[in-house]
Amino acid sequence: MNKPEITEDMIFACFAAAKQDSRMHQTAESFVDVEEYENQIMYPEFARWAEKAGQPDLARLFRKVAGEEKLHAVWLRELYDDIGVPSRGEDTQRAIDALNTIQANCDQLIAMNPQGVIEKALSVAISVEEREYQDIYPRFRDQAIAEGETETAAVYQRVIDSEAQHADWFRGALADFRGAQTQVAAGA
Repeated sequence: MNKPEITEDMIFACFAAAKQDSRMHQTAESFVDVEEYENQIMYPEFARWAEKAGQPDLARLFRKVAGEEKLHAVWLRELYDDIGVPSRGEDTQRAIDALNTIQANCDQLIAMNPQGVIEKALSVAISVEEREYQDIYPRFRDQAIAEGETETAAVYQRVIDSEAQHADWFRGALADFRGAQTQVAAGA
């Protein structure tokens, strides 16, 4: 009988990518939608997984990053005060659906292999943050610069710097996690 497993690809499917639009305001709306999704849904769920796996420090890290994702949305809302509640992006809804699919089996999988699920969640968090600070948000910043929106470009640069820091935190957490797992295995 095959043991059910959560793969990195399955977890990565829970990531929603903000969409660039030819209209800066629409790009900003997509950004806010995705950052709020990461704040309200994705990283809190990763924190729940870490708690269930007996990793309270990692749960705190996921919650800390979730809080900073909210700040990113707040920073942009300060410039686009008419955004209100952005419409749910198609990619964000797809990510929510992917996360819901995983949630159906996640508690059982965490019980069977807590370290595997947490290691994969950390790896995906690194990939998500790297994609945002290396690819997605630099394009948004460059669009704002091209349109002469220097304040918006500055906000995107702040976000890029913050996302890079998140990736570093997750890299450090993953290295520490793997080191602890190696020590446990060596002592077993």
